[in-house]
Amino acid sequence: MWFDARNRECRGSLVQLEPGTKYEMKVGGTLFSASTWSEKFPIARTVKVASNQPLNISDGGTASGYVLYEGATIEGGDSNITIAAPYVIVRGFTLKGAKQDAIKLMPGAHDVVIEDNDISGWGRFRYTNSKGWQIGMDMDAGVRAVCSKDWRMERTIVQRNRIHHPRYGANSWSWGHPAGPQALTYSHCGGNHVIRYNEIYSEDGHYFNDGIGGEDNFSDIGFPNADSDIYGNKISHAWDDGIESEGGNRNVRIWGNYLDLTATGVASTVTHNGPLYVFRNVYARSRKMSERAPEADDRGPFAKAGRTDEWGGGRRYFFHNTSLGGPQGAGQGISGNSGQPLTNSVSRNNLWLIWKSGWEAINEAGGSGNDFDYDLYNGKLSTYRGAEQHGIESEKANAGVDRGVRIPNFNDNYVGAAPDIGAQENGAVALRFGLDAGESRDAATLRTARKQ
Repeated sequence: MWFDARNRECRGSLVQLEPGTKYEMKVGGTLFSASTWSEKFPIARTVKVASNQPLNISDGGTASGYVLYEGATIEGGDSNITIAAPYVIVRGFTLKGAKQDAIKLMPGAHDVVIEDNDISGWGRFRYTNSKGWQIGMDMDAGVRAVCSKDWRMERTIVQRNRIHHPRYGANSWSWGHPAGPQALTYSHCGGNHVIRYNEIYSEDGHYFNDGIGGEDNFSDIGFPNADSDIYGNKISHAWDDGIESEGGNRNVRIWGNYLDLTATGVASTVTHNGPLYVFRNVYARSRKMSERAPEADDRGPFAKAGRTDEWGGGRRYFFHNTSLGGPQGAGQGISGNSGQPLTNSVSRNNLWLIWKSGWEAINEAGGSGNDFDYDLYNGKLSTYRGAEQHGIESEKANAGVDRGVRIPNFNDNYVGAAPDIGAQENGAVALRFGLDAGESRDAATLRTARKQ
């Protein structure tokens, strides 16, 4: 639990829980119970959809019975599918060539499940840049919601989808801040979202802006706002953030994701409410400037984590993440930005390997109120004096075996004398990502890696 002195409220999350299970909790002297969501959705009615015609869903179900719309191939339309009803499941579609957004969530939608679909080729043209790239409209998405104060949209599940190859791409940082299509964009929406086991990918000339993200970043709402989980996804080919979780971030949990070929891994500028939990994610290759050779690229950090004078100040926790380093690795581990310092963040048991040891593994950027320790790193520490008293400065990831610290509820079932530093516990079930993770309840992305 974290105590927020600004409003004298304690907030925090229990993690690694089983779905559809009742738990008893005790806070102070009060015992109470709560249940996690079930992964089984009752079906009241199934609608078999014919191919080729755009689908406009206005007929939904209730909490006791969803309406299941089942697979077809749909090509074209402003959107392939629009959803303006509650308690809807959209399953097993192949969606191609939407003029703007492939699946558009509209007023009236909540308690929606989008699963097992293949989504590609959406988006509008914006301009052709000096390199001849065709750049798409900013924020056009495979799954899109633009909310308002009258419709905040809560409780969506987006799982086991392939979302790939938008019609047009985003610009890289060589032309300024990227703008262009995304796999998922939620703007100004409510919370209680689960985004898991998706595979998000593309190719040169068709990169995303962010893989998963939304707006408004500098607010107490943003994406995914509150009480949400983003886990088990495999995300690549984004000129900005793999996962953009910025705004309120009240009890938001980002875990077990694999991120590759993005400028930044997980972005959280700002986290206004908190706490935000970022744990057991893996970051492979960073790429930011397309018009520079890889060895001259600025690269981005695994975690972009700043604040402004007006927005920010919520708590962040970074536990057991891995930045793989190497010649194509991240530029930093965790960092604030120019004019956006890193504050109120706790880092434990992370493997912060970056591509140049002379750069910062951790950079407060003028921030304060942070707590960094028990991390393994190969770069500089631009931090408060006394940071990483139990940390390990090394280029070798295996130097972190049995060198981590216990974090209750996050690494209870470690193997060996102590928890390992990094995302993968040596000797435990191997981490799995994307559709592969969604196929098995034994996937380590579902819970802390367990003893075999």
